[in-house]
Amino acid sequence: MDKYIGKVLDGRYEILEEVGNGGMAVVYKAKDFDTGAIVAVKILREEYLDNEEFCRRFRNESRAIALLNHPNIVKIFDVCNSPSLQYIVMEYIDGISLKDYIEQQRVVRVKEAVHFTTQILRALMHAHSKGIVHRDIKPQNIMLLQNGRIKVTDFGIARLLTSQTSTITDKAIGSVHYIAPEQARGAATDARADLYSVGVMLYEMLTGKLPFDANSAVSVAVMQLQADPKMPRQINPNIPVGLEEITIQAMQKDPNARYQSAAEMLQDIENFKMNPGIKFNYKYIVEDSPRYRKTAETAKKSESEDEYKSPVIPVLTGIATAFVLVAVVFVIIFIDASGILKKNNSEQVKLPNFVGQIYNDILESQKYDFEFYKEEKFSSEIAEGVVMEQNPKPDKMVYSDSRVKLVVSKGPERLMVPDFQNMTYTQYTQLLKQQGLAYVEMPIYDENTPVDIVCNTNPQPRQEVEIGDVIEVYYSLGPRTEDQVMRNFVNMPYVSAKSQLDSLGITIAEATKVDSNKPEGTIISQEPPYGTKLTKDTVVKFTISNGKAPESTVTLKIELPQSTQDVTLEVFLDNESIKAANVSLASQTSYSIKLTGSGTQKVTVTLNGRKYRDYKVNFKTEKSTVSKEYDVSWLTEASSEVSSEVSSEEEEVKPEG
Repeated sequence: MDKYIGKVLDGRYEILEEVGNGGMAVVYKAKDFDTGAIVAVKILREEYLDNEEFCRRFRNESRAIALLNHPNIVKIFDVCNSPSLQYIVMEYIDGISLKDYIEQQRVVRVKEAVHFTTQILRALMHAHSKGIVHRDIKPQNIMLLQNGRIKVTDFGIARLLTSQTSTITDKAIGSVHYIAPEQARGAATDARADLYSVGVMLYEMLTGKLPFDANSAVSVAVMQLQADPKMPRQINPNIPVGLEEITIQAMQKDPNARYQSAAEMLQDIENFKMNPGIKFNYKYIVEDSPRYRKTAETAKKSESEDEYKSPVIPVLTGIATAFVLVAVVFVIIFIDASGILKKNNSEQVKLPNFVGQIYNDILESQKYDFEFYKEEKFSSEIAEGVVMEQNPKPDKMVYSDSRVKLVVSKGPERLMVPDFQNMTYTQYTQLLKQQGLAYVEMPIYDENTPVDIVCNTNPQPRQEVEIGDVIEVYYSLGPRTEDQVMRNFVNMPYVSAKSQLDSLGITIAEATKVDSNKPEGTIISQEPPYGTKLTKDTVVKFTISNGKAPESTVTLKIELPQSTQDVTLEVFLDNESIKAANVSLASQTSYSIKLTGSGTQKVTVTLNGRKYRDYKVNFKTEKSTVSKEYDVSWLTEASSEVSSEVSSEEEEVKPEG
């Protein structure tokens, strides 16, 4: 049995089972006792603890991911770099690798391939903007979740652009089937190498084959340097021309000839999604290849021979072409009369207003045949998941199966507090400025940390913060012989505060737990306050979060539609029925109900089992808003039918004469 399974690392992470096994490290599923969350723990193999190159790559991965915060990149929560054990605690991904998916499907559908590539490019845009090149982009390092979202993993050989170097040992780094030619020859690499790898993955998804394959890694590397790939449409004729052009453009051997940025490639992908019939006419895609030169020489030779041919042949050819054109015109007129060549056989409808609606609700609705595609933007004013903009605009007449772009809020932009290890106060605050983070100076006496070196932050490194949040930067003033000063532990984990106070010999009274939506174990208040002088007799008291948001009661007033019917009204709180009642729409204009809960929850109201309204209830602010309304015209129609039946019965019993 694996010696780590069942073990608790640093008194916090309980190893549950092995979920992945690579050449450098083993990945385990684990439980975080502090938060109760399931996480992934990547442990460097013991045989590599004395290998400086592998340790460097392992540290590079933790540093690289710590700088990144993107929904398509795996998140990192904690790092341990002790001499006897090195591990990274990451977001647990419940899914399969893109490589496994390609092998299952053999050939991935165009729509899916584009969807996956778009997410990968967005992740690379973010990484490249932070100066990080992945250098090992391949399907094995792309995880696919059940909801279709992509997560880029394994930044083990990532390297900062600002410190880019190349050594002989780098030549073997990366998977040879996907590395760029400059990487195969051991030359310096930049962000464009990742784009080459994306092109190879797109090629593999669309064709089910690798562009270069051989019995040995060396042979594949030579092919990457010298051979031209077979054109994707020669393998799979169903690939659109524009998508083939994008694939080969990304795979140009000369970095200056391929896409220069992930944003540039993503723009072509978006243009293709808007118009699948698009052609980019990248003339130099194959101009430098031997096949192109051979074709060009053949064409030139043919032109030379034509100079000596009889002029009768071109005349006859022109006459034949004219007859063919006339025939084609008649065929088109005949077919068009039957309606086959109509631009779109679907009916035209007025485009609804999706702004303000929840994106997932729109996708789940059975009312629309539109092809929705999503663009996400940060917003501090609009809740996450709510549509902010749409294109085309509302009320425009469009075909019922048209493509509709929905701009969806990602909520407030969140950043990650960077690590301060061995950094001076000036160096660290400069890094915070570059990342757009505000900070406040917190000098403290610390006998274990050299003067001017940062020794702590609040919030702590790798925690998420919003734009505008202030980072408290604690730096050392060196040791002092006088009494210690109480630090500000608010918003820090209780275990960290206890460890620091224990080292000072300060007694901590039992912490008081209270309801709070902050993570379990987070300090909410402290006594004595920050700045108070501490002595050996001081007793510190903390109030900490139990991780449970406080509940409150909200009265929800439901405005009822006008009708003559009696209906059954049912209320669902987060999809669980909590109330059912019979109401008369003829005599009641509203219905009120008291709801108890915490945080923000969804409330759905149905009439006779059919959805009427969705509400978003904020139990903290005790406010509720309508998030979606459903069509209730069936109430009016039903009322008309009942009225018609009554009138008919009256006519039947009316006496004659």
